[in-house]
Order: sequence, then structure tokens, then C-alpha cells
Amino acid sequence: MSVSVLSFDLRLQRPGFTLAAKASIDEGITALFGPSGCGKTTLLRCLAGLEKTATGFVAHAAQTWQAPGVFYPAHRRGVGLVFQDTRLFMHLSAADNLDYALSRRRGKGPERDEVIAALGLAALLTRPAAVLSGGEAQRVALGRALLAGPEVLLLDEPLAALDQPRRQDILSLIRDLPRRFGIPIVYVTHRPEEVLTLADQVLTMNAGVIAEQGHLASLSAQHPGWAQLNGGEPMVIWEGRVVARDIEWGVATLATDAGRLRIDGVSLERGAWVRLQLTSQDVVLLLEPPLASSALNTIAVTVGELARQPSGGLRVQLKAGQRAQLWTQVSAQSAASLRIEPGRRLHALINPRVIGIYD
Repeated sequence: MSVSVLSFDLRLQRPGFTLAAKASIDEGITALFGPSGCGKTTLLRCLAGLEKTATGFVAHAAQTWQAPGVFYPAHRRGVGLVFQDTRLFMHLSAADNLDYALSRRRGKGPERDEVIAALGLAALLTRPAAVLSGGEAQRVALGRALLAGPEVLLLDEPLAALDQPRRQDILSLIRDLPRRFGIPIVYVTHRPEEVLTLADQVLTMNAGVIAEQGHLASLSAQHPGWAQLNGGEPMVIWEGRVVARDIEWGVATLATDAGRLRIDGVSLERGAWVRLQLTSQDVVLLLEPPLASSALNTIAVTVGELARQPSGGLRVQLKAGQRAQLWTQVSAQSAASLRIEPGRRLHALINPRVIGIYD
């Protein structure tokens, strides 16, 4: 069960722009997602106490950081900040950058050796910050932020300047931080793939306002408009735990809200948590389950909402298992032959794609 660790209701007026954002942030990773210029970085600065003209309130657990007559500056809010440009001290070594954070820490926080191990920093410690690559510098910046002992970690598009391979490496490191150190993260991004890979909770932002808030899996199931994360195609995110492994065939069995699913082609340990993505193209409807198929998974589904498409076909919401939902799109001819209508029971061949594996 998610626990709210940070609540805010903030307003900031600038020429041509108004921030009026209200939400609660839970444990784990919260993606603050929206187009460039919508106010994501401004909101992050307000949460950090860097915008003194912002009005409203910010509360962390039982402590009020901002309210009428109350304003904690950044150094009293216990936030760790990481920006796109890392802001390391370039005249210092990587180790000295880490030690600077430790020297300023007022309370408890992660151990130095644990942070170095988690972020793979051992080989970088003696190197000057000025000669580090972009990915190396971001890892050091993350380490410095963690060693400051933050209550909340605020990351402002920290991977924007990195190429795809380096971005993927650091995304895996970031994903593990809340579990390993117990520190919630607010992650600002305009990249859909980062939301899908990292987020537990999502705040979508538009023109200075929080437009929508919720768990990633719930939002994707309930709102086909979340297809903006997938190039316009309806999709859902499912999550499950590995409950069995068939080593001979290289297949893992997951327990999910849709029932037991089998996944192959990836190395999965028993007990691992897996995030799956299913687009409307990954779902094929059938009257009866096939006797044999190359697809590993056939599930029973019930037709929910229907929406007529400009092409004449239908976008179909499907319900499966305990609480799972998914979407597919069928032609008008297929809709007629399958007699698709709300409440109709069918079978679906599904081909989920693994987009995240976590301990």
C-alpha cells in the first residue's frame, strides 16, 4: 500500500505563466511528466525551496516545509537535487565531491561504501570531476545527492544529455534506489520511455497544472488517452511476480492480476518483480482458445467499453482476471464475426513485452 510522503498545493505567478499545482507524492518513484515548458522544473524548484515567491503549502510527512508564515529554505527541507548538468565541483575529484556531501549532512543517511557500491563508483573515485564522461558524472552526482541524507530525491531530467545505452544503464540504477535506500524520488521527464521504465506513480502536467495523478498501471488501464506514451496506440502496463521457472525451456511464470502468464527470452529469478507492456497490437481476439499456438498466453476476457474509430473499426476495452484491463482494436468485419458487444466473453492471445525487471 502506498504511503503519502510529500503533499503540496503551490502557486507561482510569472509573466505569461501561472503554476497552480496540487498533488500528493507516494513512496517509490513518482514521474512528473509533461511537455517542455509546462512547469515541471519550476514545480521541482518550488518543492526544493528555491522559489521564495511561491505561495501555498508543502508538507513532508508530519513536518510543514511551507505554509502561510512558514518557509523552510532548501537546506532545511532535506531534499537532494540532481540536475541535467550535474553541477559537480569540477576542481575536485569524484571522491571529494562525495565527501563534501557527507561533511554537510546533518542527520542520518546511506553509508558511503554502500552508495559507492550501488552506483558503481569505485573506479571513479580518484578521477577529477572535469574528466568524467556524462554518464559517470551523473552517477557521481546521484551519489553526492544520496550522501547528503535527503528525505526526498528530486531529479530534473538527469539523463537528458546522455545517449541511449548510457541512459538505460543509469535508469536501472535509479529504479533500485528507493528500495535500497528507502528514499522516495520525484523524477522530472518528458520522455515516455522513462515513465514506463521507472514510474510507480505518475503526475501528468500541462500548462502549470497537475492534470492527472495515479499509479502507472491503473492510469494506463483506465484511460486510453495514455496512448500518448506509446505513439498514439492504446496500451496497458501490467505487473507481476515470478513464481516459477522452467529452466529447460527458458520460460518463467508470473502471477498477475490477469492470472498466470508465461514469459520467455529474458533471465528472470524467482521472486523478481516484472513490468509488462501490452499494446492493442499485442492482443488478438478469438471465439475459442486455440489447440496449439506459437503464443505462450491465452486468457479469458470480457468485453467492456467500445469506441468507434474513424476507420470504421472498434477500439475494445477488455477485462481479464481479477482486476486487469487491456485494449485491442478490431476491424468492422472482425467485430461482426466475433459478435463483439459489452459483456461478451471471448479469448485473447496476448504477447506482453517485458519493460522492467526489479528485485
